[in-house]
Amino acid sequence: MTPQERLRRIDAEIAADAETPPVHELKSANFTGSAMVAAAATAKKYRLLADGDSWFDYPLGRDILDYLNNYFRHPVTKLAKAGSTLNELVYWPDELFQTDPSQGKTRLTMVVEQMRRQPFDAFLCSGGGNDIAGPEFFSFVNHAASQLVNPNPEVLAGVVNGTFKKAYEDMIEVLQAEASRLGIKLPIFVHGYDYPWPDGRGAVALGIAGPWFESTFRKKGYPFQNPEDLRLRRSIVAGFIDAINQMLDGLQAKYAGVVFKVNLLGTLPNRDDWANELHPRNPGFAALALKFNNRLYECLG
Repeated sequence: MTPQERLRRIDAEIAADAETPPVHELKSANFTGSAMVAAAATAKKYRLLADGDSWFDYPLGRDILDYLNNYFRHPVTKLAKAGSTLNELVYWPDELFQTDPSQGKTRLTMVVEQMRRQPFDAFLCSGGGNDIAGPEFFSFVNHAASQLVNPNPEVLAGVVNGTFKKAYEDMIEVLQAEASRLGIKLPIFVHGYDYPWPDGRGAVALGIAGPWFESTFRKKGYPFQNPEDLRLRRSIVAGFIDAINQMLDGLQAKYAGVVFKVNLLGTLPNRDDWANELHPRNPGFAALALKFNNRLYECLG
C-alpha cells in the first residue's frame, strides 16, 4: 500500500468516525527545586505530538513525555499506550485493511487526525521494544548448549532490518505525505532504547507485565546465578538494541532532514538505574528526556 493509498484509507476511517479522537493533552505539573527546571523556564518550547509504548506511557512512575512536559515545559499531545508494539503503532488493527473503515481507526490514523486539528513542531515515536520482549524473545535466542551465536543473526536481521524497518518506513512516508498535503513540515524523532539488565525483575500494572527475558534465558540455558551470568544475558539483549539503533541510523540517513534519532545508548549504565527488565526508574527517565530535549534544540533550533 502506497502512502497515498494509505491516506485515502485514513480519510475513509476519519469520515466514518466523527468522534473526537482519544488523546491526552499533558498538563504541566509544578516541579520545582531543580536547576534543570529553572533553565527550562525561559527556553524555547516545542509543541509535540507523540505515540509509542511504555517509555512514553509508564503507569508505575514518570516517563519521557512526563519530563518533556513537566520539566522542559513542551506542550505534549500524547497518543502513547503502555504495551504497544511497533506493529500496532503503524498497522493496528490489521483486520481493518480487509473490512469497513467504520469499524474503527488505526493508531496511525489518530496521528494524522491530530495533525489536521493543530500544528505540531515534531512527532515523537517510541516503538519496537515490545515486539521482541516477552514470549516473542524465545525465537531470537539459541540454546547455550548449541554454542551458536546469540541473538540468532538470521532471525534478528529478518525482524529488525525487514519487519521493523518496513514499519518505520511506512509510518514515515505516510506522515510526510500528509505533511505535504497540509503544506507543513513535520520532523520525526525516534530512539533505539538503552541496554537493560535482564535480571528477572518484572512489574504489574495496566499494560505492563514482566519479567520479559527471564523465562527465555532460563529455558535456553542461561541462568542468573552470579554477576557474570547477568553480564552474558545483558550482552545478548544488547545485540537487539544495537541492531535497532543501526536500523534507525539508516533511516535517519535515508530520510535526512526529516528523521532524527535520539541516541540513548549509555545513558543508564547501572543496574540501579532500572526499575525492572524494561523500564528505568524516575531519575533514569529524566536522563532520557534530557537527551530528547537536547536533540530537539539541536535539530529544530
